[in-house]
Amino acid sequence: MIVRTDEPIYIHRKTESGVDSYGNPTYTVEEILVRNVLFAYGTTTEPVEVEREPVDARLTLYFPYGTVIEDGDEFEIRNTMWVKDGEPNDWQQLFAGFTPGVVVGVRRRDG
Repeated sequence: MIVRTDEPIYIHRKTESGVDSYGNPTYTVEEILVRNVLFAYGTTTEPVEVEREPVDARLTLYFPYGTVIEDGDEFEIRNTMWVKDGEPNDWQQLFAGFTPGVVVGVRRRDG
């Protein structure tokens, strides 16, 4: 099921900003606001782990045309952080008058 929403989605993009006193790279995080993203609710699984009760959740996000998704991007959706799950792809036109964009799977683990 694909849901259209006007909820804001923030792409958190880490970029190298310099080096510390030991020569290690330092980073800054840029927040990029994206609106008019379509959601496709995914699955949840409950992997068995000793002394934990994790739940893995997945979504598919359909971003507007021209949205750039890079390796390492993280996504803030409803005040929850999600990570990119696989490579972003172009997606095809769903209906007349709609310009296709970029589709990306995201995932998170609770517990």
